[in-house]
Amino acid sequence: MSSSLLIDELSWVEIRDRISAGWETVIVPLGSTEQHGPALPLLTDNEHGVQTAVRAARLLGKTLVGPVLTLGYSAEHTAFPGTVSLSKSTLASLIHDVAESHARSGFKLVYFWVAHGGNSPILQEVLPTLKAKWPRCRVTGLKDLQAYISTTWDAIPPGVGVPLSKSGSHAGEFEASMMLAARSELVDMNVAAEGCGAPFESIAATMFKSGIHTVSPNGVLGDQRPASAERGNYYLNKLAEYLVADLEKEREKVR
Repeated sequence: MSSSLLIDELSWVEIRDRISAGWETVIVPLGSTEQHGPALPLLTDNEHGVQTAVRAARLLGKTLVGPVLTLGYSAEHTAFPGTVSLSKSTLASLIHDVAESHARSGFKLVYFWVAHGGNSPILQEVLPTLKAKWPRCRVTGLKDLQAYISTTWDAIPPGVGVPLSKSGSHAGEFEASMMLAARSELVDMNVAAEGCGAPFESIAATMFKSGIHTVSPNGVLGDQRPASAERGNYYLNKLAEYLVADLEKEREKVR
C-alpha cells in the first residue's frame, strides 16, 4: 500500500480502505496558474499550497490532500503571458463539484485551503451553500484570510533581516523562499528581481482595478533576491501549523 497522502497518487481501493479506517478528512488546496515574477514558475501557489497541506496532514494524522485546484481567479495577473484566470462563477462551480465528489466518496470533513488570496472571496460566497447540502459531510475552509496573512508576516523569524517590503505579498522573498525549499529546480535566482516595495494597502485598489502590471512591471510585490530555502521551510511549517489549528476546530464540530 502506498504511503502517499496525495489522493491522486492513490488507487480507489486504497482511498476506500483509508476512509473505512477513519481517514475522513481531506484538504483541498485552492491554487492558481499565474505569473510570479521573473524567477518563479506559474505553479508557485499550487506548490506551496500542496506542501503546506501535506505537512499539516502529517501533523493531523488520518488526513488526505488534494487534488489541488490548479486554476483560480487571477484577473489582476492576466497581462502576463501564461497566466490562466477562471471566471468567478467557474471557480465557484468547481469548488462545488469538488466538494460534492469528496462528500460522495465518504469523507466527513472537506477543508478548502486558500493558497491564492484571489480565491478567498469566491470560497466565502459558496461555503454557506456547501455546508447546508451534505448533512453527513462538513464542507468548510479557510475563512479568516487576514489571520492567514498575519501568520504569513509573523512567520518571518526575528533577526533574519528581511523586512516586509522585501518579503512581499506576491512573488517576493516569502514565496521565492518557499519554492526554493520545495522545488528549487524550478527557481532561477539568476534572474531574481526586486519589484514594488510599497505597502500592499496603498496599491491594492489600483492593482485589482487595472492589473498588477500597473504597479509592478515585473509582477513582483517585494524582492525575490534575498530568498533562501532555510527560511522557506520555516514559512511552510508555520503555515502548516496555522492550518492544523484551524482544521482541528472544524474536526471538533464533526465529532
